[in-house]
Amino acid sequence: MSTRTSLEDFDLVILGGGTGGTVAAWTFATQGQRVAVIERKYVGGSCPNIACLPSKNVIHSTKVASYLRRSEEFGMAKRDFTVDMRVVRERKRRMVSGWNDVYLENYRKTGAE
Repeated sequence: MSTRTSLEDFDLVILGGGTGGTVAAWTFATQGQRVAVIERKYVGGSCPNIACLPSKNVIHSTKVASYLRRSEEFGMAKRDFTVDMRVVRERKRRMVSGWNDVYLENYRKTGAE
């Protein structure tokens, strides 16, 4: 087994694939630069994966549940309902997966790696 590493030439190496790193990578790549992004875990950073967007997704579900519980205030007949957190989590996971697909497609389109 060889211990040699193959080297690649890049015009720019960006540490971190969050919003700033991603936008910079896409911008420089579309301008013809060879760009590599080093990201430890999350494509797009924490916001679309574990922070901003997923939390807002769950918060939206709680708002809908609140409206349903208070339906009579809005002139609607109150109906029994349950919140299925498994479904709420799956909806959040689908949203995260969709955003990851968007990020990966933009990397492909721009040529950033």
